[in-house]
Amino acid sequence: MKKLLKISVLLVLIFTTGCDSPQINCDTGPVIYTFEFVDKDSGANLFDNGTFPPQTPVTVTDLNQNKIIQTSYLKSNNSDRALLVLGFAEGTFKYAVNIGDKPAFELSVVTERVKGSQCSSIVKKASEIKNAEYEQEKTTGIYKILMNTKN
Repeated sequence: MKKLLKISVLLVLIFTTGCDSPQINCDTGPVIYTFEFVDKDSGANLFDNGTFPPQTPVTVTDLNQNKIIQTSYLKSNNSDRALLVLGFAEGTFKYAVNIGDKPAFELSVVTERVKGSQCSSIVKKASEIKNAEYEQEKTTGIYKILMNTKN
């Protein structure tokens, strides 16, 4: 009798605490930019070919708050790349990117919150790279910053 009572209570709890609708995963992740620094003429990655030693810091300064923000480094397909994670905030952001003590480029990004029927997410509305030539790979979205290494 006690077992039947326990099983009955358990079944009642299971059926009364069920969901009315399926849960939807609304997390789209942060806005991320990936940069590869390459020689303008040869296309060689400047960290891989020794132009910049591996310990050379890539510094990203948030120009709105005048503070250095964290970057991550990724080595894939035998190329070193810098990752800039903007996060989940909406607004206008401006960054200065240096390699060692040399200015590489400035990045301006506008993000906005887009609301769907059940979810909202932060998306890139516009971006601009200043003070550098670049190419964006169509399939990966990686920005190749073209740097002149001859001077």
